[in-house]
Amino acid sequence: MALSINTNMSSLLAIQSMNRNSSELSKTFQRLTTGSRLNSAGDDPAGLAISTRLTAKIRGSNVAMRNVQDAVSVTQVADSALQSTQDSLQKMRDLYVSAAGPGVSSTDRQGIQTEVQGLISEMQRLALGTTFNGRTLLTGSYNAKFMLTAGTSGMTSFDNLRFTISAVSVQALSMSIGAGLGSIGAGVASQVQAASYAWSNVKQIDKALNSVSSIRARLGAVQNRLSSVLTGLNSLVAATTEANSRITDADISSEVASMTSQQIKQQVGAAILAQANQGPAAILTLLK
Repeated sequence: MALSINTNMSSLLAIQSMNRNSSELSKTFQRLTTGSRLNSAGDDPAGLAISTRLTAKIRGSNVAMRNVQDAVSVTQVADSALQSTQDSLQKMRDLYVSAAGPGVSSTDRQGIQTEVQGLISEMQRLALGTTFNGRTLLTGSYNAKFMLTAGTSGMTSFDNLRFTISAVSVQALSMSIGAGLGSIGAGVASQVQAASYAWSNVKQIDKALNSVSSIRARLGAVQNRLSSVLTGLNSLVAATTEANSRITDADISSEVASMTSQQIKQQVGAAILAQANQGPAAILTLLK
């Protein structure tokens, strides 16, 4: 190799190699610090695009799970109130059956009628007062629709769930005295007439019980579907997160090995650069 004062190619090549190693070492430090393999778009453009789509699916699925959990809470609140309504109806039925007994006096029947009226008032209170986040559940006005998936493209009608809750107010169930139920208290002429009214009321209560049971059955079906959806979303999030991790997460053991190699190269490069810078000094020996 020719000796030159103006250009020291050995030194330039050593500097170029050190700059390249320094850049790679900086990226390695960044990966180790963040734990991520993708710290900029230039690290892996294709991988970044895939990771972005997977992240959107993961976040959408997490929101969908919250929607499903809220829906489960709605059905549980409604079902609890319906259970209380059903209990009141069962109690009313028992009272009317006892009112038809031959040993019940008019005073007893009046007491039974008063208790029944209290149960009817409680049923109405439940129907009007059962709410979830400010929305009334048991007046027939509740209507909900929400997504069961992450909201990505290719959605179908099966990816949405819509459900309603029928009214269970006293009016809807025809449980008002004089409007569905006959009074067995004051004004009833005989025990025979009272028994007739009582059995007629029992039949009406049986219809109301069937209506409430039907509503609860529909809510139970919704709950079962929501539980299945929640299980599926949990599995989807876990699998998608694992796939995204393989793309974005840095392999720490590999990065540490790379860092060690690059640090050694840096040290060797510095030593070689020092030697290369001594090359032009040989020209001085020729001038002596």
